[in-house]
Amino acid sequence: MSNDIPDFMREFDTSVDFGFTPVSSKPSESKSTPAVDTKALEGTNIELAKVKSDVSSIKSMMNEVMQIVSEKETVTKEIQDADVNKRFKEIEKVVLPFLYNLSKSNEPYIHWPNRGPIIKAQMDKLLKLTRG
Repeated sequence: MSNDIPDFMREFDTSVDFGFTPVSSKPSESKSTPAVDTKALEGTNIELAKVKSDVSSIKSMMNEVMQIVSEKETVTKEIQDADVNKRFKEIEKVVLPFLYNLSKSNEPYIHWPNRGPIIKAQMDKLLKLTRG
C-alpha cells in the first residue's frame, strides 16, 4: 500500500484515524427504534446527579488551575521583561560611550591606531550581552 502513496505524502503519517471508513455502498437506513430496558434506567437519576456533581467539582478545580497558570505566566513575563530591560541597559553602557567618543570632535578625520582589538573587545561585549 505504501507504493500507492503520492510522493508528496511520503513525509506524513497516513495511519491517522479520522473516524471514517470507505465502503462500497451506502449504509442501509433502518427505521426501527432500539428497545429500551426501563429497569436498567431505575438508578440513573442518582448516578446522573453524582456525575453532574463530579463534573462541577472538576470545573471548579480546572478554574483554580487556570488561575494559577495565569498568575505564573504573568510573573514569568514580568521576570523576563525585567531581564530584557537589564540587558538593554547593559548594551547601552557598551554602545553609547563608544558612539559618543566617535562623535565628540568636529574634525573631518579620526586617527584610530590599533582599532582592531578595541572594536573586537566591544563586539565581544555586545555578543556576551545579546547571546549570553
